[in-house]
Amino acid sequence: MKKSSLFILLLMALPYATAPAADKPAIAYVDLRKVLVESKVGKQSKVELEKLVKQRRSAITEEENKLKAMQEKFQKEQLLMTDAQKNEKQKEFQQRADVFQKMVSDANQDIAAKDKEFAAKSIAEIRKIIAEVAKEMNISLVLEASESGLLYADGALDLTRKVLERYDAKSGK
Repeated sequence: MKKSSLFILLLMALPYATAPAADKPAIAYVDLRKVLVESKVGKQSKVELEKLVKQRRSAITEEENKLKAMQEKFQKEQLLMTDAQKNEKQKEFQQRADVFQKMVSDANQDIAAKDKEFAAKSIAEIRKIIAEVAKEMNISLVLEASESGLLYADGALDLTRKVLERYDAKSGK
């Protein structure tokens, strides 16, 4: 009884399961990371980020050198100091070291925030372009190549170059 009712159910569902080939959904993929890195906007953002890193690194190196000089001076003069003077110098050094650590932490946070800001803005723009391209090409589904777990796809399904070119054209840079 169960087998015959299952068979009848399958026969009834058969017309819905066999859609014509013309209705087959079109699938493509885009490598967002590649678009972000290789686009004109991405290259410009990388230059700006590297400039920020260089500025911060310069300030950090300068402060680090001051700390080293302070420590060396303390090492040379500590034999001539009283315990109170030693404690005072160590306290000063620790305060400067704390300021230095905060400077490094703030620099790292600023750089990460700037990078995240660029990526968020760019990804929003790129997603709009992907939607436009997909609609123009009657594509039903677009996957992200590097994060979707895509293991293999025919190169003809790759929209990365087309999205990259359109993004560069829209950015006007």
